Amino acid sequence: MTSLKLQSPRGYGPVAPLEPKRHGGMGLRPRQDYRWAASLNALPISASEFFKAGLDYPIAFVRQENSREYTPVVVTGLSESQNLFVDAEGHWRPQTYVPAYVRRFPFCIAPVPGKEKGSSARPLICVQEDQLVADSPRPLFDRNGAPTPAWKPLLGLLEAMEGAHQQTRVLCQRLEALDLLVPFEALATPRQGKPQRLQGLFRLDEERLAQVQGRDLRTMMKKGELRAAYSHLNSLENFGRLLDLSQVGAE
Repeated sequence: MTSLKLQSPRGYGPVAPLEPKRHGGMGLRPRQDYRWAASLNALPISASEFFKAGLDYPIAFVRQENSREYTPVVVTGLSESQNLFVDAEGHWRPQTYVPAYVRRFPFCIAPVPGKEKGSSARPLICVQEDQLVADSPRPLFDRNGAPTPAWKPLLGLLEAMEGAHQQTRVLCQRLEALDLLVPFEALATPRQGKPQRLQGLFRLDEERLAQVQGRDLRTMMKKGELRAAYSHLNSLENFGRLLDLSQVGAE
């Protein structure tokens, strides 16, 4: 199992499969520190997060280089390697929604190809092991590998994210099929310094969205996709908030 080549999510260090017996008696480091995400200027989110996340961040879409699929992200900075929501001590900005991608750290789920040809990939829970400590007062598993109450909410979060992943893929595929996504460039013009451009982003075309009719519109309404679409459009106003936060840091 440990010989698998696992790709770490952005911001993570090396990850390994979570093995209850081997990791028995181990728990998470007591101090929550978000400095691992301080250089991430965009974080993936699921469709179910659009409403809450859109209150604090701009939501945009990016296109994956390999699969060419669209993925929604919250934009957290106006330049490369900038996250305006993590301070120097590793604290997340107070009274701000923390995306599930951040809350699940140091865990993730990696797809592992099935042994038989043509079989689908199976999910494998992984962990960044340097975030675990031995002889923890709140171990995730006991010495026999049985889960403890401390593991239950973490497992619930990972399972919820895995379930939301497919829902989010369906949303993005529908938006692409309806030709609703268009490229755009976010331009931030500070009071001092050079303008900053964020490229490679996509957004919904509001005029095209308003023209969706019939079965497609009913499907989007029934599945909550229309609410997500307008949460995304409303969230774009938060690019102004990013500019304000960047100016506070520069003063």
